[in-house]
Amino acid sequence: MKKLLFTIGLILATGMSTFAQDYDTFLTKMKEIEAEEKECMNTIFKNKELSDAEKEPYVAKLKDVRARKLDWAKQALHANPGDKRFVDVLNFYIFNFLTIDELNTELERFTPEARTNPMWKSMKDYVTYKPLNAVGKDCFDFTVKGHDGQEIRLSDVLKQNKLVLVDFWASWCGPCRASMPRLKKLYAAYKDKGFEILSVSLDQKKDDWEKAYKAQALPWIDGSNLLGWDDPIPSKYAVRGIPHKVLIGHDGKFVGLGFTSDKALEDAISQYLQSH
Repeated sequence: MKKLLFTIGLILATGMSTFAQDYDTFLTKMKEIEAEEKECMNTIFKNKELSDAEKEPYVAKLKDVRARKLDWAKQALHANPGDKRFVDVLNFYIFNFLTIDELNTELERFTPEARTNPMWKSMKDYVTYKPLNAVGKDCFDFTVKGHDGQEIRLSDVLKQNKLVLVDFWASWCGPCRASMPRLKKLYAAYKDKGFEILSVSLDQKKDDWEKAYKAQALPWIDGSNLLGWDDPIPSKYAVRGIPHKVLIGHDGKFVGLGFTSDKALEDAISQYLQSH
């Protein structure tokens, strides 16, 4: 009996291993799970005829589906340390659910071959720099080129102002451009009180950057090294997506990071300037 169970277990283990090591099979299964997820979301958020009580089973199902989605991604990830495609699986499906230490553990599972995926270094940089991007810690000095070709150094801008907002953006980023009118209002309200904005574009094409800059009519300092995500600046500032805003005081220390709302940003600016 024990021998039979061992044999069955060996067969199952071998089958699961082969299954998990097949990237195409991983994607097929993931698409099935994501189809379930989409169906639940449509029922919960788009079906106006259902009451909240009637939606409860679908909310519970959605939670279960998302748990299975994460579990499936982790299983596939752990079975494929030598496949660099699974570095993207870690980034896309698992990253947001991990602590810094957990993320580092997952990154260290990959073989040297898998680590050739550029996303591996990107996430490794995040592990290094994210803990250093915190209120009260020293910011990272950097230089970008302005539209006139001259170098703009963050430390020089800090010397001339009480508070500086570093705003990461790009011409192709819709949410970034949509936020500009609100930023202009903040700038107009606080620029005479020691507040400055240094926007850093992650564009790669100069023409696209120049056109967007002129179209937005940005009244503050704007620069770019035209390196896109290959620029080391966003890596050092642990930028995972744009727009990304960082407040830095005259002393070069972080005052605030991220900012999920305009009110939170304005409150931080107002409070800092009132006390300095």
